Amino acid sequence: MKKIVTIISILFSLGACNDSAFLREEPEDFLTIDNAFLNYEQFKTGINQMYAQVRVFYNSADTDADWAMMGVGTDAFMLPGGNGSDLAFNDWLKIDPNINYVSDWWNRCFAIVKNCNELLHQSENERVSWNKEGQKEEIQAEIRFFRAYAYRCLAHLFGDVPILTEPVTAPKLDFRRNSRTDVYKFCIEDLVFATKYLPITTSSKGQIVRAVADHLLTEIYIAFADNGGDSSFYNSAIEAATRVLDGTDGNYQLMKSRFGSRATEPDKDVYWDLFRMGNQNYQDGNLECLWAIQFEYNTPGGTNIYDRPLLERAFWPNFWATTKFGYDGVARDWTGRGIARIRPTNYAIYTIWQNAENDIRNSEANINRHYYAPKPIIGGIEIDYDTVYSTPVILHDGTELIVKLKPGEEIQKEWMTTREDTMSRYFPRFFKFGTDKHINGKPDNGYVCDIYVFRLAETYLLRAEAYLKKGEKDKAAADINEVRKRSNATPVKVSQVDIDYLLDERARELLGEEYRTMTLCRMHLLYDRTKRFGFENSAATVREVNNLFPIPQSVIDANLDAELTQNPGY
Repeated sequence: MKKIVTIISILFSLGACNDSAFLREEPEDFLTIDNAFLNYEQFKTGINQMYAQVRVFYNSADTDADWAMMGVGTDAFMLPGGNGSDLAFNDWLKIDPNINYVSDWWNRCFAIVKNCNELLHQSENERVSWNKEGQKEEIQAEIRFFRAYAYRCLAHLFGDVPILTEPVTAPKLDFRRNSRTDVYKFCIEDLVFATKYLPITTSSKGQIVRAVADHLLTEIYIAFADNGGDSSFYNSAIEAATRVLDGTDGNYQLMKSRFGSRATEPDKDVYWDLFRMGNQNYQDGNLECLWAIQFEYNTPGGTNIYDRPLLERAFWPNFWATTKFGYDGVARDWTGRGIARIRPTNYAIYTIWQNAENDIRNSEANINRHYYAPKPIIGGIEIDYDTVYSTPVILHDGTELIVKLKPGEEIQKEWMTTREDTMSRYFPRFFKFGTDKHINGKPDNGYVCDIYVFRLAETYLLRAEAYLKKGEKDKAAADINEVRKRSNATPVKVSQVDIDYLLDERARELLGEEYRTMTLCRMHLLYDRTKRFGFENSAATVREVNNLFPIPQSVIDANLDAELTQNPGY
């Protein structure tokens, strides 16, 4: 699964041509959908394209665009660049039908739908040779999972969207939006099929298996019940999650003991282990991983763009780039080379950790809240050397002083007095986004880590959500406490459990993993949560209309033969 065959994208482009006699010939000197996918192995190669397309969600550009869905502009994250109010999501009024963020997600998801429909159509071709019984259904199950995943993203973000079940083989200018409820119902049909025919286990890292489909099905059942579907579907969600949690879909467990590539290092914990390089995949012993996006260092096809995912670069502060307190603008192995494109909000850094007590997710190993003067670099390497760094500082009250520090002494918060200090230089760094030991010691491109899409902790929290919405708060609390117990956190009381507490727990456990924006849009709570807990400029500009994103204006304008309506308020 590490290497994506790029020729497949060319094949799908050819398959998008119109239904002319020319393309319906029997060509022998070039590839089409009809003659390129004629056996099981060729279909597996074709499905690689969908894995690559989902990987684009995590690795497409060196901008904040890759990470917007992690909750930028909501309660979780903000953008520290600019002046604090001039960037989209810091200013929700800039999220309009013409902004690229909107069209990017629309286009990416429908590109997956297009490819899925073409492969599904071809899988029914009489010329396809299946080696054994069940191969066709297994292939169709994997394809239908990806179609459901794409429609899940579309429905969460945009609400009503067109449902496409067949390849579009000729120009079509009369698309119409189907209801959000019907889109979720369509996802359910695809995922129920997927849970029937997907394998329970696989030796291929990152490949979709039955538990992944049931996890997503849990979320979609909840969304369907929340959006006009019968409330009995909360029971269906509980049943789907239980199949993942009770062993029906395979042996999945929360990781509760130290494991993996750096398990012997002291002063760390199992939550820290979950995010070390090489520790993400089920096949490597991580029984908590359901699905991780695959990245491979220094390998053709190992990433979509650049030579590594840019998680650490985007989410980590750039304290290494200062020229004070002993830093000299040179990144070191232990500092990483973050550039602070994305910054957690005060809610994510402080609010959700009040009364955290012994919760290991809030430990210094997992959230680095203290910064120290570094060792000096002499001859290109850090060495122990007795020196004193002198830094002029003007405190908030106007007091001028010279701060003198030796290597290893702590930098005090009151010395961080500029906007740059607190917004991009010295905010707490979450170690789930980076490492202090890079490949070959290179802080610029030595962090190549597989990225979770789904892991078992979220399955517990989804089932808790279904129990909560069904009115069984005691069972919701029990599931939340399974997650909290692993982190040595104080158990939640039944009386404390509500949707706010559940979202707080999702933030504590899944910050920077879940698509927080999609979660909040799915729950109709993006406005509410951002208004109460978001960065001040985001809170001031967010509107109730932002519970859904606008339909791209370019899509509306191109749909000449029918009205493709815009979401209210845009």
